[in-house]
Amino acid sequence: MVSVDGIHHVTAFADDPQENYDFFVDVLGLRFVKRTVRFDVPEKIYHLYYGDEMGTPGTVITYFPMTNMEMERGLVGKGQMSSTGLTIPEGSVEYWQGRLEDHDVDYETSERFGETAIEFTDPDGVPYELVTGESDIEPWDGGDVPTEHGVRGMHSVTIHSNDPAGTFDVLETMGWERVGRADHPQAGDRVRYEAPVDTPRANKIDVLIRPNAPQGVMGIGTYLHVAFRVENEWEQKELSDTLRNNGYITTSKKDRDYFQSRYITEPGGAIFEYATNGPGFTLDETPEEFGQQLRVPAWLDVDIERIEEMLPDLQTR
Repeated sequence: MVSVDGIHHVTAFADDPQENYDFFVDVLGLRFVKRTVRFDVPEKIYHLYYGDEMGTPGTVITYFPMTNMEMERGLVGKGQMSSTGLTIPEGSVEYWQGRLEDHDVDYETSERFGETAIEFTDPDGVPYELVTGESDIEPWDGGDVPTEHGVRGMHSVTIHSNDPAGTFDVLETMGWERVGRADHPQAGDRVRYEAPVDTPRANKIDVLIRPNAPQGVMGIGTYLHVAFRVENEWEQKELSDTLRNNGYITTSKKDRDYFQSRYITEPGGAIFEYATNGPGFTLDETPEEFGQQLRVPAWLDVDIERIEEMLPDLQTR
């Protein structure tokens, strides 16, 4: 069985690209790793990437700012990915509470599975959590968040499932292990799964069970998908075959330039992507150049200058 080592990235919908950039760089202290076009709609939409210094799989958050597409605002609810946890050190809770207050970001603090979670949303309403835990990621040190408090990649993702048993089955088909039950004293209405390898980064999925909650509606302020990481295209193909043999429909391979992707919609309604670890973001830029220019893959035959004139203004620092 192919090893699905953890989460690769998450992707969500925003409205204004500048507001999105300012929040993730200036408030959360992440690095702006890459700006491309949305390959399927290159004339109108950015694809923005944030993460650690190198855009390491397991640290990356990506956004489609939909200003030019007149997309309706969505609703976070059942049948979709509903939150991303970002890892912070045990001693950094008070620092982040103060930082969020300084930036007028509302938050709530809770305890579960022996961890502290600071829950908040981005400017468009996409839910996030800062969660205490271990990580093998060094925080980005190019912003104004002190290194000792910096975000250390992803901690977990929450799936608000329409069909918890079906979501469990897909995760178990991937080799993930159920480690937390809904009757855990701090779990509440969650069941936790962990990746089958001992990698202290982006290795947890919480399945949220709230049958009476409203149904989610995809749009601005919601997630599009969660991507899991596989080593290479060969392992990706083997995983796809395993999923198909267990009754799941997977897509053909999609070239995302910095990684190769396949997708399924799991029974609970969330979109799962399976992305290769490479070739990575140094494919077309050095780390020193990350995010400075609009990048378009060589296989996409478009006029970059014309596209830049059509896209919204984005000032980066």
